[in-house]
Amino acid sequence: MATNATLALLQIAVGLFANAFSLVADAFHTLADLTTDALIAWASRRAGAPPDADHPYGHGRLETVASLALGAVLVGVGGGFVWAAAQRLQNTETLPAVTYPALVVALLVLASKEGLYHWLKRQGKRLNAPVLVAAAWHARSDAASSLVVALGIGASLVGYPALEPIAAAIVGFLIASMGVRFAYRALTELIDTALEPEQVAAIAEAIRTTPGVVDLHELRTRRMGHQALVDAHVQVAPRLTVSEGHRVAEKVIARLKTRFHDEHALAIGDVTIHIDHEPDQAPDAPAHGPAPERAELLAAVRHALGFPAFATEWLQIHYLNGRCELDLFLPHPVPDALRPFVDDPARRQEVATLLCRLTPCIQSVRWYLALAPESCNNAPK
Repeated sequence: MATNATLALLQIAVGLFANAFSLVADAFHTLADLTTDALIAWASRRAGAPPDADHPYGHGRLETVASLALGAVLVGVGGGFVWAAAQRLQNTETLPAVTYPALVVALLVLASKEGLYHWLKRQGKRLNAPVLVAAAWHARSDAASSLVVALGIGASLVGYPALEPIAAAIVGFLIASMGVRFAYRALTELIDTALEPEQVAAIAEAIRTTPGVVDLHELRTRRMGHQALVDAHVQVAPRLTVSEGHRVAEKVIARLKTRFHDEHALAIGDVTIHIDHEPDQAPDAPAHGPAPERAELLAAVRHALGFPAFATEWLQIHYLNGRCELDLFLPHPVPDALRPFVDDPARRQEVATLLCRLTPCIQSVRWYLALAPESCNNAPK
């Protein structure tokens, strides 16, 4: 940044003194880079503020809005240089002569930016920092525009004055194109465009290979500032407990945040995982209508058992394929009223038959006898 700032000031001073309009345009190209760095750094710091009551998803869009505003400014500045260069081309015979100091400074800027390219690229590889490698190639693109300026000034000095304004117009076009890229990137983010296909595929692969994940569907991605946001429906085994299903979701989130930060240089921020016990595609509607809620099923179980005190936590319901399966847990110690169901399989079958008649959506009934829990020696008291 210090090198670019020094070069820009030198270009402006010498460009005005030596009548080199293209050198001044290239200075604004350099200043645009500096402004970009400063504005994005400021917006990134502000965007990193924690969520609050008014912004529960954080402040990442500040970075996006800053990029959009900067893109619009760059389009205006670049367009202004193109327009001014066109006006100068219409009156090349009245243009003041370009002097040699402009060529010296143009070559100095070209050499400096090429040097920056090699230095940044070497440091990026040494520090394993992709952002520095990207900055190196940005410096190489700046060197290309400086080469255009040097050629335009050199051609003007040897008797082709029209080429210097043409060089200024090319630089103006480069500035405007940079603004278009910034604005386009910000607009795609504001309308929640998905990540690149290869990034989405890598995220899907990471989720599918997480232990406990059976399948994945409805994967959605988008950007907010420098972070990527991920929403996904993850299918797990149909009879996992709620706590184990939640644990699978936590493993998916941790895997995405660590793997993509280390391997793909992609910062993943908020991740929302919806746990499914089966695919979301709705099964064919059964003839008996929608599956009933817990209160209705619990009432049917109490009626079939003839035991109104049967507690809600002794009933476990699995909603599968548009129907439901019931697990009945007989507590320890078994109440006297439920003792016959422990000893007589025929009585259990009678209850199952009655339940299926009372509630046709029931597909099966399983019985479990709860034994006294055994504690580990290191279990907390």
